[in-house]
Amino acid sequence: MKNWKKGMSLLLAVIMCVAFAACSSSEGGGSAEGGSTPDNLPSDVQAIVDRGVLRVGVKSDVPNFGYQDVLTEEYSGLEIDLANKIAETIGVDDVEFTAVTAATRGQLLDSGDIDMVIATFTINDERKESWNFTTPYYTDAVSLLVKKDSGIADYADLSDKVIGVATGSTSMEALIAAAAEQGVTLTSAANFSEYATYPEIKTALDAGRVDAFCVDGSILSGYLDDSVELLESIRFAPQEYGIATKLSNTGLAEYLDDLVNTWLEDGTIDQMISDNGAAASFEG
Repeated sequence: MKNWKKGMSLLLAVIMCVAFAACSSSEGGGSAEGGSTPDNLPSDVQAIVDRGVLRVGVKSDVPNFGYQDVLTEEYSGLEIDLANKIAETIGVDDVEFTAVTAATRGQLLDSGDIDMVIATFTINDERKESWNFTTPYYTDAVSLLVKKDSGIADYADLSDKVIGVATGSTSMEALIAAAAEQGVTLTSAANFSEYATYPEIKTALDAGRVDAFCVDGSILSGYLDDSVELLESIRFAPQEYGIATKLSNTGLAEYLDDLVNTWLEDGTIDQMISDNGAAASFEG
């Protein structure tokens, strides 16, 4: 009898331990979507959690994607929402935004000043040799913004024109290649002028120093006004935007890629695009 009682006591103790472990697991780990930090994070993601701040390079001059209000200094846009969603998912309350340009975003990533870049950063094979990229969260195409009375309608009209592009962007090479396919020769020396920021290119266009502003169509849409138009007849070179990280941060890269794929599948990113008034992703 004593042995029977002893066995029952042991069995009850085991059952209680299992129940307690299950309860603790449910309450302590949980889903990141529910507001708690996920378990078993890669070491480079855990380092961000331990620091308590997610540092993200974003654009400050691209309405609907990454834009900083000059009065409030607040950031808004699709890519800002993506950064905030990542921080929420890993359990970090503070997001530190750093304004980057096409010329500075890679440098700041390499130096370790920022953890990732979410800044209309086009994925291509050359860049993949320097940084990790997630699955594209948005696809755009290059186009031109011109004055309504410019007389520019196709590639042939660009042969004697000056086109403004951002330093460090892929727009110039893409336009030269697209024009060549149409039998039109454009050269970097004769047909292009480089500027540090998009507002500078728009100012040059307004002042007549350039005849066209060339970059991704979604970016150009943020600079539309009564004096200019977006050329639908010239739209080329699909541009896939990905979140970039340092090559050494493989755990962070894989973690972010999983998040992007999940949010593409469940409609989260589509909702962000809609909420921010960004144009529908380019489909060719």
